[in-house]
Amino acid sequence: MKTDSFSRRGVILGGVSATVLPKVVWGQEREVEGGIGGTGIVGLLTDFGSLIVAGRYVKTDQQTIVTDAFGRISESDLARGDSLTVEAAGPQDGLVARRVHLTHPLVGQITAQSGNSVVINGVEVFLDAASPLAQVGQRVAVSGLWRGTGVVASRLSPARADLDLVAGDVSRDTRGTQVGGVRAISAQLSRQQDGSFAAITGRYDPASGRFTVQRLQSERFLLSAGPLRRLAVEGFLQPTPRAPGYRISGLGHSFSRTLDLASFAGPRVLFSGPYVGTFAADRALILPQDREERRRTLGAMAR
Repeated sequence: MKTDSFSRRGVILGGVSATVLPKVVWGQEREVEGGIGGTGIVGLLTDFGSLIVAGRYVKTDQQTIVTDAFGRISESDLARGDSLTVEAAGPQDGLVARRVHLTHPLVGQITAQSGNSVVINGVEVFLDAASPLAQVGQRVAVSGLWRGTGVVASRLSPARADLDLVAGDVSRDTRGTQVGGVRAISAQLSRQQDGSFAAITGRYDPASGRFTVQRLQSERFLLSAGPLRRLAVEGFLQPTPRAPGYRISGLGHSFSRTLDLASFAGPRVLFSGPYVGTFAADRALILPQDREERRRTLGAMAR
């Protein structure tokens, strides 16, 4: 099968130049991956009015449901830097959120701290800004993006539940089943495919490095806005043995096999495009490393 490479032709999106990917050739590879809905947006909340996430302006209304892993929350509970999964309906220039889920990669106790990083549930968390909560013994909820088996944090907030949480990719090796690299004890996880998404809540034992699962959510998108047509995802690529050789860390949905992603394997990238059983990304924007510059870039795209 022919493998298309990313074009280097630029396109202007709200004053921001992005890389255009050529049309995808599908062949026989259409694959259905889980329960999904509407336009799926995965990224950090960069601003309000209503919500700006992954360079998209998304309105909310009285029908918008806002949740985290522990139940309903209010839109007023959201803050800049929160990691969100949004299911929205409507045209791309008039998206309305049907569901906003605060998708913390981690909730748990800080067990170690060194320089600009902390350890939570056995996962190294890299802080891009100082936080008064970054102290051993604190129970925190982490917002941010997975990068391999670590998390690049955008915000720490006080944990609002006693249970621990890990939300990320399922993987297996000789140590057993893991979510986000954390060993998990759960019969339900044995039915999850490698690379799929799982959010597990329960108890993490620092002594054994194992997570005892009490509850499992196996879908990132829940059909809140109808059949998924498009995705916009902010994240980091990680290698995978399955074509096209990379996936977005923590997303749980695979790229089209025909894409050449090698040139985007290091930096933080915003991918967007159709969802047709796999993610047929047709736009890729390398995002600035600096938090404020990144916020301005994504805000310009949303205008």
